[in-house]
Amino acid sequence: MKPAFAFLLLWAVTAAEPAAERDMVYIPGGPFAMGTSEAEAKKLAERYGVHPSLFLTEVPQRTVDVKPFLIDRFPVTNARYKRFIDAANHRPPLSWQGRKYPAGKADHPVTCIFWQDADAYARWAGLRLPTEAEWEKAARGTDGRVYPWGNEWRDDATRTDDPASPQTRALTTPVGAFPAGASSYGVMDLCGNVAEWTGTPSQPPDPKHNWSWYVVKGAGGACGQRYNFRSAARNFSAHTSRWHIWVGFRCAKDAPEPVTTGAAPTKPPAAEPIEPAEGPRSELLGKEPIRVVYHQGGAGVRIQVPYFPVGAFNLSFPEQAGAAGMPLAWSAKHEGVRWQDNPDGSCEYACTFPGKAQLRGKLVPHADCVDFILAIRNLTEQPLTQVHTNTCFNPHRSPYFNNTERNRSYVWTDAGPTCMLEMPISPTSGEPLHGGWGIARADQPAPKGGNLVRHPFVFIRSRDSQWVIAQAYGEGTSIGTNAHYSCLHSRPRWPDIPPGQERSMAGKLYFIRGGPEELLARWKADFDK
Repeated sequence: MKPAFAFLLLWAVTAAEPAAERDMVYIPGGPFAMGTSEAEAKKLAERYGVHPSLFLTEVPQRTVDVKPFLIDRFPVTNARYKRFIDAANHRPPLSWQGRKYPAGKADHPVTCIFWQDADAYARWAGLRLPTEAEWEKAARGTDGRVYPWGNEWRDDATRTDDPASPQTRALTTPVGAFPAGASSYGVMDLCGNVAEWTGTPSQPPDPKHNWSWYVVKGAGGACGQRYNFRSAARNFSAHTSRWHIWVGFRCAKDAPEPVTTGAAPTKPPAAEPIEPAEGPRSELLGKEPIRVVYHQGGAGVRIQVPYFPVGAFNLSFPEQAGAAGMPLAWSAKHEGVRWQDNPDGSCEYACTFPGKAQLRGKLVPHADCVDFILAIRNLTEQPLTQVHTNTCFNPHRSPYFNNTERNRSYVWTDAGPTCMLEMPISPTSGEPLHGGWGIARADQPAPKGGNLVRHPFVFIRSRDSQWVIAQAYGEGTSIGTNAHYSCLHSRPRWPDIPPGQERSMAGKLYFIRGGPEELLARWKADFDK
């Protein structure tokens, strides 16, 4: 039941969008309990079998006093966002066809937008993005409830990902389709439709590079782990250069004196059935090779696997490279990436950083894997030391493998295949779900829950656990993941490169049928282990 002081408000505002058309909820000022205590974080970790660091982004629990504010009852919809892009001539979301949102999705939350887009819309409407504290109070109320709707889980209060489906249920639903999920103030869709941008940075902005990380609150349709649906959950933050099919936003505004209108909340529509999804086509395995698609001028490629017909995989080849005192960043001066096809079906490129180094890459596709070779030639008169490269393998566009919550993402420790949720993450990171771990030497232990792993490969199991994708080297220094895009990162162990000489490193991308043991056997055979 909503408290007596929760009102629907109308207010006068100078904006391009009529204020009377917005449905906003008044949230009274005052203190509330925000975050999670260390003791509760430990209990959550034990309950869900994950590493305690997963919840340390919410620590400590503290009393926060917020001023009265207004917040949208529902996330901003496609129809409402279209008014903005038409009136302001703003760029449309990346998921739209031109300036048209998907048919039949007018009352679904808008997604696939950058933080700057959400901020621009809010300013255009005479509003702003809610702070992290405002969002959490709107969800949690003053009684410290676990979920927006209360302290006990309710299946009818939200939509969750269905692991039995070949692809994530990140398809949105009409706003308000789960009325049982309303917060104590009557705010809807705080969990289970889209996660939401806030106006709170998760770490100090970087003015040099003109970028920031912002807290994302709530759980989108790609989520299925109940702890991510808690009002206090803070597992998602994102860089301003990123967009997601599971992230949208709503707006807020400092509150004037409340004016009771007597208007009732919008009647919620019925939830739509989930569209059927196509799974893998096993009969195509081995019938034709994997295909690599490149674009001249860039080192990023798209990998199309014929037996995974829905989606594709991206490879940043490499994402980063350099040596001590000499970063080979793609933003630095270079002579351009020039690709060529070879008669054997492989493709390769060369790119020169004048006076520094030449970087070469080669990709060789096979039936269920892709070989990749990176080479660096030293163009200086001094040895290149501390040579490093980071290759990013990204299944973000492959719904059969995309794994934002990391519950199907693995490393190999002395305990065997180990879910990344059982490994530590840095609570001070701007992106809490980003994890990275070093490769143990032969004489070093690599226990589950430590900072080292046993083998230099990282992998994701498919939604039905019948397939595995992985990135691997024979020898490595570290592996990691960016959970937002389910990226798999690996860093090989490079030797020093003398002046005028070249060194290379070979790795593999796997797309194999089977599980972790099959992957380990393939890796040992391919890298002579």
